[in-house]
Amino acid sequence: MFILLSDSHEFLNLVISLITDEIDAIKIQISEQLLSFKNEIVDPTTNNFQFCLATERCCEICGMSTIQKEIHTALLIHVTDDESKTSKNNSLADLLENYFASESMDGCFCDNCQSNQRKYIKYNLERLPRIFIFYLKRWHITKNCNGELQSVSKEDHPIDCPIEINVYPFCSSNTCQPPMIDYVEDLPNLKDLLKQREQVLHTIEPKRTRFDPVKTEINEENIIATHADYQLFAVINHHGGSSDVGHYTSTVYDAKSDSWWSYDDTSVNSCTQQRVLKDLAPDAYGVMYIHKDILKLFQPMSNNSMQ
Repeated sequence: MFILLSDSHEFLNLVISLITDEIDAIKIQISEQLLSFKNEIVDPTTNNFQFCLATERCCEICGMSTIQKEIHTALLIHVTDDESKTSKNNSLADLLENYFASESMDGCFCDNCQSNQRKYIKYNLERLPRIFIFYLKRWHITKNCNGELQSVSKEDHPIDCPIEINVYPFCSSNTCQPPMIDYVEDLPNLKDLLKQREQVLHTIEPKRTRFDPVKTEINEENIIATHADYQLFAVINHHGGSSDVGHYTSTVYDAKSDSWWSYDDTSVNSCTQQRVLKDLAPDAYGVMYIHKDILKLFQPMSNNSMQ
């Protein structure tokens, strides 16, 4: 059944925003009772999803450059040619190369030259996330001669999303790896934080068995190629030809059983990796990769020893 729906990316942003708001509320309430414990509350959306994207603009005449850094939780990539820099977009690797390709722009004001000049623009990743989310923007927008929206259609040609991807080519010498952990138990979740808040509000000394700060020492080191390895673990699929009408399904990788599962409303079925990579490629909309060092913590020891 096809129904009017909200965009899954908008929904994800809403969920992340609600979690962040709840964490902020927890911090405020905790700070009223135990100020020293406030900074140890970890927002899971920050450590898991947030990455830093740097945009460098360099003047062609004087060489003066400025760098703007922005925090994101997902990378939106255009599949259509509306805003693409090239027409080469048959795989996620192609889309990433296209996204991070350097470009030039005329008419940019240079503070040093005090006039409009051409600037070269370069993009790179300054900090990597534990979970890298890519949204493939498949909507082709048609406008009339007055610039008014006329129609929105979906570009459904297959996009090859590999099982493994390395984002090192899009990093700089200063790129930081995501916060690392020793054990899965070190990952706090919202349910635990809510319990923790209740403990503090009732003036009970909170236990710290699962709330030790995550390891961040590696962030002080320059990243190397193996620190930028990610593995596919979830795909959100949009079925339908319009951004307003359609149906969402998802496929998720279970690291413990080394198997894929398909979720369609209340229907849950096992599926093959081939179906994830081939059959669902025309409908892939949200593609999620997990950092391989994090993934290893969820895999059985037998699997880890083979890698």
